[in-house]
Amino acid sequence: MIDRLRALEPEIRGQGVSALYLYGSHARDEARDDSDIDILVDFANGRGAGFLEFMRPYELLESAFQGVEIGYGTRDSLAAPYRVHVARDAVRVF
Repeated sequence: MIDRLRALEPEIRGQGVSALYLYGSHARDEARDDSDIDILVDFANGRGAGFLEFMRPYELLESAFQGVEIGYGTRDSLAAPYRVHVARDAVRVF
């Protein structure tokens, strides 16, 4: 999974993403065939503030992992109670 995500790095960075994190079952090596892919991103220099800018990296991921549900958001958007749990699993992909 991490190798597949790293292969998308140039395209995703081209959309203003400065860092991408994988968390959840894929990060823990516990994923099943029906597991979703949980992704958090950081945007560079305030990019991603608009809806379209925010969604472009998601669309790249969705296209690369067709048929797999993708949980997608920014690290800043996580509610405080979830940050601790996500931080335990999160693996910085790039």
